[in-house]
Amino acid sequence: MVYQKIKSKMSRGAFILWIVLGTSVFVGCLETLWPAYRLEVSSEGKPDAFLSLPVSPGDKFSIRFFHSYDRAFFQENYEIEHGSQILLRDMTFQSHLNGSGFAYPNFHLRPDGVGELRDINETREKVQFMMGSRDLADHKLIFKGKTFHLSDGIESFEIVEIKLKKRMVLWDVFEKVTSSL
Repeated sequence: MVYQKIKSKMSRGAFILWIVLGTSVFVGCLETLWPAYRLEVSSEGKPDAFLSLPVSPGDKFSIRFFHSYDRAFFQENYEIEHGSQILLRDMTFQSHLNGSGFAYPNFHLRPDGVGELRDINETREKVQFMMGSRDLADHKLIFKGKTFHLSDGIESFEIVEIKLKKRMVLWDVFEKVTSSL
């Protein structure tokens, strides 16, 4: 045992103290140099997140829903930036415009009739919107090829908040290890 080899030089309490201090310094450095973020989806005012996903800078996600006015899909596309920022990159949507057009310089109409608002590039602390009903709006979060129906955990007419939350790296490692058991 390691303790037996250094017993003559140090007491057992001092040895344990050095182990605890060394581990604390290591964990502190790890947290400082390697922050972990999670994309948390919750209902405003509720303490627990409905959905919490590990993210890294450069990851992309989308919010897709059926627009009540146009009666067609609408999708907002976001990207995780360094730090705790979310970037609204662009939007895609099917719109009949009801006789009105866009005067936005980065609006493009694709051959399939889908409109795109490109190069929005607005940084946000969080994304907020009012939750629609599943049978009408059917809000979804799309991330890494998976679709999450937000109405599975958030009631209609509640304010949805999507934000980044810094988490302890070791906690995320623990969750990965225990979820694979």
